[in-house]
Amino acid sequence: MMRDDLPSQTRGALVLLTELLGDRGRRNTLLVVGLIVSLGVHALVQDPQIAWLSAPLTLLAGLAGGVRIAIAVALVAAFGHAAIDLAGDLRLAPVPGLVLRSLVLVGIGLVGTAGAQAERSRTSALHRAISEDAVTGLLNVRAFYDALADLRRREQPFAILLADIRGMRALNERYGHPTGTEAMRALAHVLRRSSGPDVLASRLGSDEVAVALVGSDRDRCRSVVNEVVARLHEEQVTLPDGDRFEVHAAYGIARYPEDGDDEVAVLRSADRAKERAKSAGIDRVGTADGDIY
Repeated sequence: MMRDDLPSQTRGALVLLTELLGDRGRRNTLLVVGLIVSLGVHALVQDPQIAWLSAPLTLLAGLAGGVRIAIAVALVAAFGHAAIDLAGDLRLAPVPGLVLRSLVLVGIGLVGTAGAQAERSRTSALHRAISEDAVTGLLNVRAFYDALADLRRREQPFAILLADIRGMRALNERYGHPTGTEAMRALAHVLRRSSGPDVLASRLGSDEVAVALVGSDRDRCRSVVNEVVARLHEEQVTLPDGDRFEVHAAYGIARYPEDGDDEVAVLRSADRAKERAKSAGIDRVGTADGDIY
């Protein structure tokens, strides 16, 4: 059982050590001191095997510093230890072994770099699996609520723009859910592109997308809606029979803290505004204070 857990335990220890060495000053100090100690011990003992004390340093350099740091540490260690060996014995016989040792030290550093990159990729993939909606790439509901709660705790105002695709049920019933999924992706893509980089976007349900515009007012939300409607007219969904489906939606706007004491209340206000807009027709926008346009 312990043997089965060894890879995960080793990976966890390496990740923890890499995090501890994330500070550049701390990392560089450790690497420099380590090199000085390994070279000093080698010079004092005059034993070529001491050179392998630098192997963990090159591995750590790769894990915490990247390719250039790993190669730099490995080269300093390789040439430093080779110089000590050659200074003590100028015969040519050990030279191939010195070259091989130098290459191995560089290789260990590159292995550390590859391991760090693989762990970062794994962590990034895990984060996406936890926080993203698989269909649209937007935040999932839980991550969206957590982000809004964080804004509320920091007393940061935000506006919610809620969009509900019209005709999604009929689209799914006639052409199947894959076509409805493409319509949702089109809406999510256009909303994210129209809203700008400083937004939080989430898929709330099968046909609903919400965008939180941090620090924004209703006027900006209206501007975003106008741009979304124009772009959706251009980015139509191709149906299985060759026809084109133009995505339309109803929109609701609410703002924190004016329209709710917390993120749940604001989203409910935006949802009520969206329902009023839905009754008024396609591509209509409702606001929490009762306006429809």
